[in-house]
Amino acid sequence: MRPALLKLATWNVGGGILGESHQRDGIPSLDHHASVLEEHAPDVVCLQETHDYHGRREGQSEELARRAGYPYAASFPVSPSHMAEDASLALGVLSRFPLADMAYKRFPHPPLRTSGPRGERWTLHDKGYVVGSVDLGGRRLGLLNGHLFPLRRFGVSPMDPEFARMREMLTEDLLGMGGAGTAFAGLDANYGRIGELLADVVGAGGYRSAFEGTPTTPKGVQQDHILYGHGMRLLSTTVAATESDHAYCQVSVLV
Repeated sequence: MRPALLKLATWNVGGGILGESHQRDGIPSLDHHASVLEEHAPDVVCLQETHDYHGRREGQSEELARRAGYPYAASFPVSPSHMAEDASLALGVLSRFPLADMAYKRFPHPPLRTSGPRGERWTLHDKGYVVGSVDLGGRRLGLLNGHLFPLRRFGVSPMDPEFARMREMLTEDLLGMGGAGTAFAGLDANYGRIGELLADVVGAGGYRSAFEGTPTTPKGVQQDHILYGHGMRLLSTTVAATESDHAYCQVSVLV
């Protein structure tokens, strides 16, 4: 079978609200997000922090799919939104190809609390990831879309022992779906050193990190990552600043 060119992306859209993160009751502007997707035209995109609205059939993942022309979309609520009362934060996947066996997995975590930048009380909410596959017609591409805890805000690290199960879960599923070398992961890891975080996954014979050390937020730090399997050939990477608080990240690969 001839290699196929695919554009794969990840983007934390922050509830569709433009500007700095953690705005309360901000007004979403999906016009911007739809225009970015139309400009870069990814074949599959992993979205973090979309909003699923309570009592509505269409959330932000479904709206972006409709507006940007994606025939397949999936959305999985994760936790109550800290940006809107009537919404849950969700993980979304948009695709030009059929999606299969999509499932959400929640990370275990201790009950951490801290104070936010304006003195408000913050509680560590649920995070997790979606795992499944993309049907390319005669072959499958493994997919993982994940959002990890913002642990730096709570004075702890994802490398601490109490988060060992989180690392193990990601490792197990990444290795399980990536045995043939045709799989990718889009992650807002809230952590820059992905090779340290997933030491048994990233490296020779496993997954490769597409843009290690490249800042993906306006503060000049890397939080977002794309991992791609050893059976895929990387052609180009894109880390493009947007009007939201995360860059749009994309790879072009041969599968």
